[in-house]
Amino acid sequence: MMKRQKGEYYFIGILLILFILLTLFVVLGKLDFIDEAFFNNIIKLKGNTITKFLYLITSLASTIGITILVILTGVIFIRKKAFSDFKYVVVNVFSGVFLMQILKHIIKRVRPSWKWIIQGGFSYPSGHTISAFLLYGTLMLLVYKKVNGKLRIPLLICFSLMIVLTGFSRIYFGAHYLTDVLASLILGLIILTISNIFMNKEFNNDKNKGNKAI
Repeated sequence: MMKRQKGEYYFIGILLILFILLTLFVVLGKLDFIDEAFFNNIIKLKGNTITKFLYLITSLASTIGITILVILTGVIFIRKKAFSDFKYVVVNVFSGVFLMQILKHIIKRVRPSWKWIIQGGFSYPSGHTISAFLLYGTLMLLVYKKVNGKLRIPLLICFSLMIVLTGFSRIYFGAHYLTDVLASLILGLIILTISNIFMNKEFNNDKNKGNKAI
């Protein structure tokens, strides 16, 4: 257990270094050509069907969308009498949103000039992406640790796709650069790794007390 925990601490350290380096390169404009090239390739996929689908995905990751999803998730967890597990969803999502807002106002990166949806505020990191990543990612951790049976794999796949599609949609609509999305994924992964450490401690204690997985 101690070795695994030490590995998680090293992983967090590596992610922090990656985020700092990415942020430095973004501020210096060293990755602008990659951001533009990536968007130019993605926009070639533009079409009515994919636009409507991705707009639904990106709307679910908006402030209103995430709030509704968190509330619905809470209802499900309460009905399953697993409110202690739901606290990880709330803490992770809102800590990610809080951290994202601070970074946006420190870095103050202007949104892409090619955006084609109405979107205010600063660009780096992506708020939609980190919110979705922490919501769906936390649910993935909980499903992996506490759900057994046929639903386990489909749920993990579904949540994974929602994370990928949310990040993709933000770039597709020109609301964010690729590097904005990558920054959010790194930050989200740091928060999830920290959360996983606390989950392991709590769930191991529950097992020792004889509590069953949901």
